Amino acid sequence: MNISEYNSYLLIDTALLAKNVRSILGKAPQLIPVLKDDAYGLGAVPIAKALCAFPEIKTFAVAHVSEGIELRRAGIDRNILVMGGVLPFQIDAAVENGLTVALSRLGMAAELSEAARKAGVRAKAQIKIDTGLHRIGIDPSELNELIQELNDAKEFLEITGAFSHFSDAGNPERDKAEYGCFLAATEALRRAGIALPLRHMACSAAMEHSPQYALDAVRCGRRLYMDSPEMPSGEIAECVSWRGYITHVARRNAGERIGYGKGCTLERDSIIATLSVGYGDGLNEACFTAGAPVLIGGKRCKLLSCCMDQCMADVTGATCAVGSEVTFFGSDGCGGFLSAQEVASLIGANEGCGLTSPLSPRVKRVYR
Repeated sequence: MNISEYNSYLLIDTALLAKNVRSILGKAPQLIPVLKDDAYGLGAVPIAKALCAFPEIKTFAVAHVSEGIELRRAGIDRNILVMGGVLPFQIDAAVENGLTVALSRLGMAAELSEAARKAGVRAKAQIKIDTGLHRIGIDPSELNELIQELNDAKEFLEITGAFSHFSDAGNPERDKAEYGCFLAATEALRRAGIALPLRHMACSAAMEHSPQYALDAVRCGRRLYMDSPEMPSGEIAECVSWRGYITHVARRNAGERIGYGKGCTLERDSIIATLSVGYGDGLNEACFTAGAPVLIGGKRCKLLSCCMDQCMADVTGATCAVGSEVTFFGSDGCGGFLSAQEVASLIGANEGCGLTSPLSPRVKRVYR
């Protein structure tokens, strides 16, 4: 589709993405890219296809069965781990599409085994251990019962690993305790004869704060696209840029109000530009309360007011006109750069991927 049909576009630099992947692979025993939420809004299928260029990547992770099926229908033949809770009525579809599901509750082994028996295959699962997040997972106190269920289901069920998730990655005491809990649980499973070819617990933040907990693989979502917001290493490039356009420019006087309701009252005579996106495109309205910047004509310009399909910014002193490009975060194409992590920090978001995930389908995804 022609990019000129769209009011804005999200540019994903796949060369920088590949550079980031090589950096992660150089420090991790194995990389499991996390492609949940449409790869944080970047497009799960195109990102997966780009990452398939790396034979070292053997498994992708998603949150929902539907996300795994979407990858399968797009021709992705690597292992696909569904990390979230799988509903009983989704198990048949998961098994039929060759997805590896999180075995996260007692009774699930039998359900997987029965679905696999009907399909004439062996179902695949990884055991999710609850080490402290208390979201989903097998509690360590339930291991003996789980082991019996696994033995009963072993004809049609293959266990390919075990995993957990830190509840507060970067908190040394909590990380150490939860890691110890996970090791104890996996050791109990192995002593009972349950082979665990792949154990993993570390996400992007855990890899950055506590690399000693990498185990057999790390799961990276945000780190594929941008560095740590708290302690950037400089090894990961921000490879995503959101760009829109100016649709209107006008002089406004001090005291005039910009936008709906109370809006924003100008303190001085200003040049105000209307931009081509609004909260309906996924632009976070907190950016306006925080007075977050955008890049226009090489200059940082303050966001003032937001509507569903348009927003306004003070462009006083900037060189611009109707049709000029606006960068909400990322590279502006002429040497300027506004980090998504910086914008996220201004609005209290903990990571820049919180800006990309909400972007609507009318923001065109472009892969360069």
